[in-house]
Parts: sequence; structure tokens; C-alpha cells
Amino acid sequence: MHVYSNAGLPNAMSGYDDTPADRAKCNSHFFENGQINMVGGCCGSTPPHIKALKEMSSQFKARKLPDIGRPKMRLSRLEDNGIHNHLRLPCQRG
Repeated sequence: MHVYSNAGLPNAMSGYDDTPADRAKCNSHFFENGQINMVGGCCGSTPPHIKALKEMSSQFKARKLPDIGRPKMRLSRLEDNGIHNHLRLPCQRG
């Protein structure tokens, strides 16, 4: 899983009110539960937000990927959206 969160919801002035500590705390449960492969920041994130994520995440070990064969990309929106190789391109095995 990749978490790429905003610094909160946009306020009336189109700014973002979550502090770096807020973002780190909101993302910490993904690390505590061993669910996350990558983390980053999106709208409203600043270098201090990313630094807080880095500092918070440094206390956790990297997540080991399961030994289940070649990984597949899965994207989410309103519905699960898997990426499949219907054309059997040579870069894809299996």
C-alpha cells in the first residue's frame, strides 16, 4: 500500500490546516499494522510534513513483501481497479 495523504481538507482560503505532527499521527497506524510500502504527501504537504513522516516512520522496520509471486499493481477509486496485461506484452511474465 502507498499512502499519499493531503495535509487535511482545504479550508475556506484554499489552504491546508493539518500540522506536520497531525499528518505523522494520522499515518502512524499504517506503520503500526505493517500495512504500508511507501508514504508521501500530496496537497498542502510541505517539507516539514515529509520530515515528520520520516521521523515517525524511522521507528518501524520496513514491511517485508509477501512471497506470493510477481506483484500486481492495484489502484483504487470508487471501485477496485486492477492493472492487467491483456495484450501479453513481452515485459510481463506469466
